[in-house]
Amino acid sequence: MQPANLYAQYKAQSLGTLTNGEIIVKLFEEASKQISMSIFLTSQDEDVSAYNCVAKARKIVSTLSLSLDMSYGVSLPLSDLYDFIHKGLGEAITSKDMNLMKTLLSMVDELKVTFRQAEKLARAGKF
Repeated sequence: MQPANLYAQYKAQSLGTLTNGEIIVKLFEEASKQISMSIFLTSQDEDVSAYNCVAKARKIVSTLSLSLDMSYGVSLPLSDLYDFIHKGLGEAITSKDMNLMKTLLSMVDELKVTFRQAEKLARAGKF
C-alpha cells in the first residue's frame, strides 16, 4: 500500500476514535493554525494564500457554531462569540488589520484551552 493511502487510513481511524470534546479541540487547533498562517502570509504579502487560510478558519468557526446544542445555557453566548470571531476574521483579512487578527487568534487559543480543560474534566467524571 502506498504511504499516502496508509496516512489517509490512519487519519480516518484516528478521527473515528475521538470524543466530541476532542474533535472540538482539534477544530480549534486547526482554526488557530490557519489564522497564524494567515498572519504570516499577510506579512509576506501573500494576500491570496492568507485569504484562503482565513476562509478555512471561518468555515471551522461556522461549523462550531452550527454544532451548538441550543438547549444549554452556554450555547447562546458561545454562538455570539463564534459570530464575532467569524465576522472579525472577514473584516481583518479585508482590511489587513493584523492587530485584530492577533486578537482573534488569542480568542481562538483561549477557547481551545478552555475546551481542552473541559474535555479533561468530562473524562475524569468531574463534569
